[in-house]
Amino acid sequence: MVGVLFYFLLLYIIAIAFMDSSFLEGLISINHRQDAQAFEMAEGGILVGVEEIYSILKSDYSHSQDIPTELILSQKEWILHESGKEIRFYLDNPKCVYVDEDECHFKFTSKGVSLPAQKSLVAEVQVEFLDIYKIAADGGLVFDRREFIPPAKIISFQYK
Repeated sequence: MVGVLFYFLLLYIIAIAFMDSSFLEGLISINHRQDAQAFEMAEGGILVGVEEIYSILKSDYSHSQDIPTELILSQKEWILHESGKEIRFYLDNPKCVYVDEDECHFKFTSKGVSLPAQKSLVAEVQVEFLDIYKIAADGGLVFDRREFIPPAKIISFQYK
């Protein structure tokens, strides 16, 4: 009888150990999913940021020879709902880090959030352009407009 009780106790301890390990594996799986989701949100934010940079330059700076040092985004936070859970990404205002006679580079940070996980990515974006001049009455050239050449390109991408 004592031997049977001993084996039942041993089986009970083994069953509890398996339950603990499956519970921990479930928590690890949830954390991994949230981490991956935060990364994907940050990456999606970079793609949105690239499009925002191009559209702001095209709409606001096509008739100016100046490239701004910072672009002001009209929206800095995007919120999505998935399965009753809120996930989001934030974008910093892109800052100009390089200007040449036919291209400019902007750098910005995208932060993805899927609570409790957060991921931040930094991207540098290249936008090429072509200055269009017209002939003035005195025969010289006068700046007319700037054509931004699509698409804007991500040239670097890193974890922050």
